[in-house]
Amino acid sequence: MIRRTAMAFAIGLAAVVAPGPAAADPIADFYSGKSMRLVVGGSTGGGYDTVGRLLAKHIGRHIPGNPGVLVENMSGAGSLILMNYIHNRSPKDGTVMGMPTTNVLLDSKLQLPGTENIPFDINQASWIGTPAQQPQVLFVWHDTSFNTLTDLRTHRMVVGAVSTATDTYILPMLMKQILNTNTAVIPGYKGSAEILAAMERREVDAHVALLANVTAGNSHYLKDNKIRLVLQFGRERSSELPSVPTAAEWADSETDKRLFQFYGIKYEMSYPIMFAPGVPAERVAALRAAFDHTVRDPQYQADAKRIGLEVNPLSGSAMHDLMTSINGMPQDLIARLRALIIAQTQR
Repeated sequence: MIRRTAMAFAIGLAAVVAPGPAAADPIADFYSGKSMRLVVGGSTGGGYDTVGRLLAKHIGRHIPGNPGVLVENMSGAGSLILMNYIHNRSPKDGTVMGMPTTNVLLDSKLQLPGTENIPFDINQASWIGTPAQQPQVLFVWHDTSFNTLTDLRTHRMVVGAVSTATDTYILPMLMKQILNTNTAVIPGYKGSAEILAAMERREVDAHVALLANVTAGNSHYLKDNKIRLVLQFGRERSSELPSVPTAAEWADSETDKRLFQFYGIKYEMSYPIMFAPGVPAERVAALRAAFDHTVRDPQYQADAKRIGLEVNPLSGSAMHDLMTSINGMPQDLIARLRALIIAQTQR
């Protein structure tokens, strides 16, 4: 009886501790064999495109199930076309990510003409992360005379821009309005690559873009000293550009300084990766974790260094916190910035 009892206990214990089949991973099961899409708000060959393709090359192996990731370019209208697609037409299953241009980050606060009734709410997006925090910079062709604020006030500078809804137009116009620069802005170019080509043809003198649009997307222009960086628009000087002044430093009043600093918050989210509202929370969490692992991956970091992109990412939760700070900005500052931008379209 004792032996039979001991044997029964041993068999029961073995059944408890014996390894069973591995638990199913619903995230891996969903993504396995699938292709994801990263829809980028920049034109082919530009900085957004370059950064997007770098991320797409590496992130798939950090997502459970290891899906392929394809880049699709959807430029134009200050990324409103992209955002409308992501929020209202794309699948909400976690297979489509968006990388809009940074101007969309302030749209809900500024409520500019043409964006008051946009069919999406930026605050409902699920932020995955940004691969880099990049200042927006003003750069000029190497043989122009623009170096200082005095130069920009004395000599007429022609700036190439994408559209009046983007920072490529808004920031040069803010320079004209606030810093009293002698600036003329020509919109209508497809992207930074096209504007750089126009600078080389001497159609325009300058352009405003994210730093990586030059260092990563079109690095030969900077390496060959064909362009010169004059000004940056972040909240403070970037560690990459310690000798280049900020627009806030050139401002005459504390109010104008605060305005430039507020506008510069979004450059801490230079390449915002997001999901539309409605994507299951567990897939958002999985992509956030995959993003965090990707930007720490030595292979990713080596490729980023090779193309000239500084690895200084921001997580999805940190992006959410920055969006909260944008929404908490004083209304008088928002109203003044809105009035200045609206006035640009009336000139």
